[in-house]
Amino acid sequence: MISAIIGRLSQAFLLLLVMSVIGFIGIHSVGNPVFNLVNAETATPEDIRRATVALGLDQPVWHQYFRFIGNVLTGNFGTSYIYHLPAFQLVMGKLPATLELAIVAMMIAAPAGVLLGLLAGRRKDKPVDRTILRLSVIALSIPSFWLSMMLILIGAILTGWFPSGGRGPTGALLGTEWSFLTLDGLRQLTLPALALALPNIALIARLTRSGTIEVETQDFTRFCQAKGLSPRRILFRHTLPNISVPIVTIIGMQFGGMLAFAVVVESIFNWPGVGKLLIDSIQLLDRPVVMATLTFISIAFVALNALVDLFYVVLDPRTRRSA
Repeated sequence: MISAIIGRLSQAFLLLLVMSVIGFIGIHSVGNPVFNLVNAETATPEDIRRATVALGLDQPVWHQYFRFIGNVLTGNFGTSYIYHLPAFQLVMGKLPATLELAIVAMMIAAPAGVLLGLLAGRRKDKPVDRTILRLSVIALSIPSFWLSMMLILIGAILTGWFPSGGRGPTGALLGTEWSFLTLDGLRQLTLPALALALPNIALIARLTRSGTIEVETQDFTRFCQAKGLSPRRILFRHTLPNISVPIVTIIGMQFGGMLAFAVVVESIFNWPGVGKLLIDSIQLLDRPVVMATLTFISIAFVALNALVDLFYVVLDPRTRRSA
């Protein structure tokens, strides 16, 4: 168990290091942020040179990278070129919005996906099963930006039930502002949460269906049927616990994906989260904020995946030797 933990943490560290190199080289190969800080029409070459030296952009890229790593180890991600605030502080200020969106989306996706998967697995090859499978294929196939725009078209423009974007009014809880504490905030939260939840409902439903079909053929299930237990009791007391490990695994991995890849949804719905901050910072060439955001997203995604893997090892002793 200890060796599995050490090995998984080592892989996570190496992955974060590689991702930091790729992100740093990528953001430093696009544009020059100096021209966003000085007036390009009136600035003299000397003004541009002084701004470049002040930002440390006159150094080679490898030197800038090692300086960045050294600062990160001390918790310093630099100061935003645009907002003139600590970059990490900006990311943490946007985190509650992204965290709230991901939690609400998973609270919709997990129970809905599990229930649909159980229903499809119990009704294998029947109309309800084929319908759920076809809808899941559609939900997994359509791009997130198209799904978001269709939700805006139907939920905001045609029906007017929900706002088309923004976070709306919030309420304070534990020193942090949350949208779900107000009715208008919940209405603002509904469409972007559905945009994140629908593909995950389809994924969880398909996984649950396959697990249900497999478990329904096991001897212990037939024994429960022979004892006269009701189908509902067998389904929820015996089938569901036996397929819960892969379901919990995929839920954890998809939750990490929501935190890391909610960029498109947040941008379309103008949701002021970490993903939208990343897009805005890339457009403004705000390199410290971009690197702070990428680092946070990478750590969150890798950490959640590592925790899910370790949780799988704890729940299923058969995987400890292979791990």
